[in-house]
Amino acid sequence: MRRLSALAAVCLLLMATGVATSASAQDPGGLDGRVMDSSGLPLQAVSLLVFEIDAERPVRTVSTDQAGYFRVEPLEVGRYRLEFLRLGYYPVEREVEIEAGARLRVDVELRARAITLEGIRVEGERDRTRVRFLEEAGVTTREITADQLRLLPGLAESDPVRAIEFLPGVVAPTDFSASFNVRGGSADQNLILLDGFPLFNPFHLGGVFSVFNADLVERVELSSGGFPAEFGGRVSSVLQVESNPGPGEFRVDGGVSLLAARAAVSGGLSDGMQNRLGLRDGRYRVAARRSYVDQLLRPVATVPYAITDLQGIFRGWGEGGSRWTVTAYSGRDVLDLGRIDADDFPLRVDLDWGNQLLGAGWFRPLESGANLEGRVGVTRFSTGLRFPDFDDSRFESRIRQLTLSGGGALPVGGSWTFKSGGSAEHFRWANLAETGGTIFADDVGGGWNTAAFAQATWRRPGAWIVEPGLRVEGWRGEDGARVLEPSPRFSVKRFFAGGEAALKASVGRYVQFLHSVRDEELPLGIDLWVTAGEDISHVVSDQAQLGIEAFPGQGWLVAFDGYYRKFDGVVTTNLASNPNDPADDLLSGRGRSFGADLFVERTMGRVDGSLSVSWLKADRTFPDFISGREDRPEITFSPIFDRRLDADLVLRFPLPRDWEGGMRWHVGSGIPYTRPLAAYAPFGPRQTKNGSLRWLGLEGASTDDDAAVAILLGPRNAERYPVYQRLDVSARKDYHRGWGRISPYVDILNVYNRSNVLFYFYDFRADPPQRTGLSMFPFLPTLGVEVRF
Repeated sequence: MRRLSALAAVCLLLMATGVATSASAQDPGGLDGRVMDSSGLPLQAVSLLVFEIDAERPVRTVSTDQAGYFRVEPLEVGRYRLEFLRLGYYPVEREVEIEAGARLRVDVELRARAITLEGIRVEGERDRTRVRFLEEAGVTTREITADQLRLLPGLAESDPVRAIEFLPGVVAPTDFSASFNVRGGSADQNLILLDGFPLFNPFHLGGVFSVFNADLVERVELSSGGFPAEFGGRVSSVLQVESNPGPGEFRVDGGVSLLAARAAVSGGLSDGMQNRLGLRDGRYRVAARRSYVDQLLRPVATVPYAITDLQGIFRGWGEGGSRWTVTAYSGRDVLDLGRIDADDFPLRVDLDWGNQLLGAGWFRPLESGANLEGRVGVTRFSTGLRFPDFDDSRFESRIRQLTLSGGGALPVGGSWTFKSGGSAEHFRWANLAETGGTIFADDVGGGWNTAAFAQATWRRPGAWIVEPGLRVEGWRGEDGARVLEPSPRFSVKRFFAGGEAALKASVGRYVQFLHSVRDEELPLGIDLWVTAGEDISHVVSDQAQLGIEAFPGQGWLVAFDGYYRKFDGVVTTNLASNPNDPADDLLSGRGRSFGADLFVERTMGRVDGSLSVSWLKADRTFPDFISGREDRPEITFSPIFDRRLDADLVLRFPLPRDWEGGMRWHVGSGIPYTRPLAAYAPFGPRQTKNGSLRWLGLEGASTDDDAAVAILLGPRNAERYPVYQRLDVSARKDYHRGWGRISPYVDILNVYNRSNVLFYFYDFRADPPQRTGLSMFPFLPTLGVEVRF
């Protein structure tokens, strides 16, 4: 808390200095307006660059919001040149004159261009990064566009969740799981959103790759710290996957990889349907993906595993710029070993899991840049494990979340914007474990998570951004638990070097009422969810970060963040729980993390890419359930995601014959593990015929190799695996034909076949004892093809 108080004092001092210096400003003017396309639909993310006449460097850069609205205030009296830029549209220039105390209205129409030049693409990406730099106070956000995603080497096909692993602060402990950790937080502390709606376990194959179809992805944004008051629900990060509704006309995108075949169909509503619905425009996109190996090999072999994804997005625009969005997803993994003859596979299981999501959003622009928005949706996740040969054994888990949220923003004067809103979320979960007629677990729970927030943003362009806010989180559990947690947030940014650099700081409290009880030290697994209650603590995390961002040259970004986080109320499974005490299944503990992230990005030139370097120190403290003592002394250890040093180099570059290349080189220090020290024969409480007790294990009455052996463990997670390193490359080429486009690609993972350790195994029966290891991905080439027509 002393660290947080000190940083808060720094923030307040910076704010006070900014307010004092702003008192001498003149009475300026300003301008606002909307940007539309040729059909009259609002265009979001249009970059507006404001230049003084004959100047080469803009004095202001802003971006249009969801309603196509922009506002530039204050501006000194005089003449200016305006440039409107957006990828896929012809740029537009205007000259305007700003008068004292007046706001000039400027509405602009952009025309789509059939061919996007490379220079325009790069300029658009650079401007989006700069707009975020100029408009956001303390949040640390990194974006991956659809074009960047296509060139990142992946496991058989592009994966939006795997792609964020190269960003600073992100740790992926193993190759076999797309699950990730951000700045020392647990994996269940990441909020993963599809078009603003949460998904609980968005992974296939036990976590190897994500459920998101890259053909539908427009962009991926990861916010790793400094969240304003409008964000809640999780305490570590926010990953937003935004779908692309398509061009509004018939188009088919598809692909075949070694994992699955997929197709996405785009279209638009007819004029008659649009009129009946009161829309100016309506467009949609639906996609399907399925693994095909089981079908391909059906004549000769039985493959018991299959995945299926169905996803859709609809977006419609009404009069006045209002926008409706409907998004849906359904996916399932099925592992049915019951289809295999019992003689070929002695333990037949039927395992399935999947997500379903349906949500609708509404956005309404008002005068002078104000807006209202709302969302309603339902998300479900379920998993089931059954044994066809044992009807009395089954394991099931499911969770459902209903979401209702709304809010609005109101610009006031030339410097202030106020934003407020609220949400109500209802959770319901159930976990069941039954075998041999005995029910080992039959837990149900849920409750209401309600929240309200208010935040204000004060901007003095080119000098200051100050953003105070307050979020109040409430929890009302079905077991009678009642919690009310105020969560204050505060951020400040100070620009210098002519607006090309800024120092930023943020402090805040974050609250979470949802836990996954999956053991993160296992490389594969499925989350089992529970909510806070009388016997399950909720998480409260106090966080602070201090950073600097700069644009040292055209097309370059350098960002550095230092952070500190404290987590109270994290939980873990109690492997030595009392079966007669339901409150003893989970143990509550605490954690902390601190570290630093460096991000260097180049977005211009024939070769572009980024370098990420992260340093992290994380720990967790829990009661020691294997101590054998009733008072359970605490033990502090490094969690599996405590990778002290992590570096990622990503490059995109041209190859001969119009091929495009991508590369990722990842080097990370070893993650922690617990080392076995010795094996010994335990004392078994079984009497022999002569009345003595029998020893079980390596020595004594039994010489069976399968006799019971006890392992003496060293300090928990006190050892480290060797340094991890892996080089991945990709290449692809677009062949344009009269009917469309075909794009073959190849990805090669682990080019130099590095043996990165997944697990160590110790054989203490050997003399001397032997250690062997299981490695992660070997040299792994994959190929595929994408088509569009």
